[in-house]
Amino acid sequence: MKLIQSIDQVRAYSAINVSVTLDLLLPYLSESELLFIRPVIGKDFFNALADNKDSQEDIWIQALDLVRKPLVLYGLYLGIDEIGVSISGQGVQVIGTQTHTPAPQYKVANLKENLMRRAHAGLDNLLEFLEANKSSFDSFKPLDSGLFIRNAAEFSKYVDIRSSRRLFLVLLPIIHSAEQKFIRPILGDALFDALKTAMQGPSDISEDYKLLIGQIRPCLAHLTMARSLDEISIDILDWGVFANAESTFTNITTKQSANRERILTMQKSNQLDGDSELKSLQLFLDHNASDSRYQQYFTSALHSAPDTSGTRNQYVNDKTKSLFFA
Repeated sequence: MKLIQSIDQVRAYSAINVSVTLDLLLPYLSESELLFIRPVIGKDFFNALADNKDSQEDIWIQALDLVRKPLVLYGLYLGIDEIGVSISGQGVQVIGTQTHTPAPQYKVANLKENLMRRAHAGLDNLLEFLEANKSSFDSFKPLDSGLFIRNAAEFSKYVDIRSSRRLFLVLLPIIHSAEQKFIRPILGDALFDALKTAMQGPSDISEDYKLLIGQIRPCLAHLTMARSLDEISIDILDWGVFANAESTFTNITTKQSANRERILTMQKSNQLDGDSELKSLQLFLDHNASDSRYQQYFTSALHSAPDTSGTRNQYVNDKTKSLFFA
């Protein structure tokens, strides 16, 4: 464990009475690093933090402080069910003393939920800090992947994800898929690729492109959410598919189905919004494309004259020909 050197550091970030030795927690802290921290900030930046753990520069002191908190909290969450348990020839036993007894199950459940909630919030705070100071950290690579929606704040303008950077990272593959399946067919390959190239260029993009991106983002956000509502709330394991909600002790110990009716309502709402916005995007291009504006679309077979625009139905979503459930 490169970032935690003492049990006092664990106590400082946990806010609970931790009376075990650091050696006992090291396996869980290491697993926390592998499962939660490194996949989000990257291996190179994690190693850079370790190399600068004794730095006196304020920027590294702040970064280390912000990364240690979720690292510790996730580690404690992972270790709660195993610490104090022994396996011997007499079976699985809980170690106890005359002055200390095992906590009731509801207290363990509440503690696990609080640790996970605080760890998630801490990881979001870390990502916010890194994004705001990315010019100071050469080894930190933001994971926007050149998408039309680049960060959690932009996504939250159209679908409220509480600006959660963690959730945005989960959504990245779905956003990419939605771009390829739904936005590229509307724009056409030439305009889609030209727009992507302009976004990744060294200078600001044109006002026409900014206007077009403003049309793309709301439908992309709603289509992504409609596609993801089922996917991000489940665990796919080798023995089945389970809801992964952890709001109660019951859901922690026995994974249960989420509120399917509510998910379907949200999914339908986002799907309808996305379909409507896709059609608006198509109409926008048909009415505004010319030899000087969105020329790649104007000269393609996708373009329709304004008086006939909107009559095409290849993107209409219904139960027999759905964008998501064909």
